[in-house]
Amino acid sequence: MDNLGDLIKRHNELVRTNSQDRHRYRESCAGCGEDASLAPHELRRRTLRYVVANSVLSVVIWLARWRCRSCGRTFTDYPDFRFAL
Repeated sequence: MDNLGDLIKRHNELVRTNSQDRHRYRESCAGCGEDASLAPHELRRRTLRYVVANSVLSVVIWLARWRCRSCGRTFTDYPDFRFAL
């Protein structure tokens, strides 16, 4: 299994494109449920902290924002490895 650092690096590579090919974790719109109508909107830069062997590491993570063409709602798509505290 990949470690968290590798997952973060791969995630950043997949979402940093501004095309329709940008990686999505959600399958459908958070508002109306449509799946074919999502368009890349913007990227947000966030700092993520995680613990590795008695050390706290701080890394930059990019979060993709999507806009639904059907209902107009914009939402942030969070990766599976990010947990809220």
